[in-house]
Amino acid sequence: MFSKQIEFLKLVQDRIPEHLNAVETLSVVLGIGNDSTYRRLRGETALTYEESFKLADHFGLSMDSVGIDALKRVDFDAGIPIAGIDDYEAHTNRIMDRMLRFENHGSNSHMYYFALDFPLFYIYQYPSLLKLKSFYWGQSILGLSEMANLSYHDYTIPTESHKRDLEIMRSYSAIPSTEIWTNSSYVATLKQLQYCWETGMINEQKDALDVLNELEELLRVMRIQSDTGKKINPITGEPTGADFNWYISDLSVGNNAVHIRSQNNSHTFLSFNTFNFIETSNSAFNKQTKNWLDNFLKRSLRVGPVAMGKRDQYLNKLTGQIDSIRRAILSEEETLL
Repeated sequence: MFSKQIEFLKLVQDRIPEHLNAVETLSVVLGIGNDSTYRRLRGETALTYEESFKLADHFGLSMDSVGIDALKRVDFDAGIPIAGIDDYEAHTNRIMDRMLRFENHGSNSHMYYFALDFPLFYIYQYPSLLKLKSFYWGQSILGLSEMANLSYHDYTIPTESHKRDLEIMRSYSAIPSTEIWTNSSYVATLKQLQYCWETGMINEQKDALDVLNELEELLRVMRIQSDTGKKINPITGEPTGADFNWYISDLSVGNNAVHIRSQNNSHTFLSFNTFNFIETSNSAFNKQTKNWLDNFLKRSLRVGPVAMGKRDQYLNKLTGQIDSIRRAILSEEETLL
């Protein structure tokens, strides 16, 4: 009997939504019959390497999720290398796949998002922010050949992509979350806009000001979410989404970190290469990450109706950062950002 295999398959089964039959789901993923699946679940037949890889890839698990090596060695999924526009699209599809997977767990899931930059999901609700980020990442960070001679004015996001992007935001609004923002959660985006303006990548004031206006609109949304303790539904614009907790921290951190707990499992996402992310379900790493987040929460201020003064002071600080870049664009003033 393959005991480690049984443990691994238990982790896999925990990733299957309750409304689906686990054996039938695994049979489809593995391309084998139900009887063969049962034998693997009981440890009577060994999983092949290819079968293990299929399961790990499909359910977002590390192949080292079970065993003593998991205490000291962590396997991360970094997605496919982004070498062209098609790979760029695959990156966004990967985000949507992960969001829908965790949404299936409903209220049993909880997302913790430590926001060096404000949470990525919000850009999918704001067309100018999404355009800025996508253009900046594709041209300046990735250096995609398809975008080398493309101007910001001529860059467009396909209509079919907008439907997917809205689905990502809708899914995010359905997952209970705790977000931890810092005083610099707007700085990266504002610096990206400033760079694009100063280098001439963006040469029309309206394009730049549209981004700043959407950043202000996001602050309005955050005010509502912190007041109601609920996420804004992107379809209706009303605070009828999942439970929402907002914390502000004076501490700094080197990257965005997302930790999701669902039923008996946990998953961690870390940013790398500016906008991309690596992910792992390694239990030891996730436990350490959760402890790290809990420590930050203890040293952060939860904002909402009971801390409106601090919340408004924080929002004014971010509004001031926006105004600083707006003055730099309109009047060519120097900015401290």
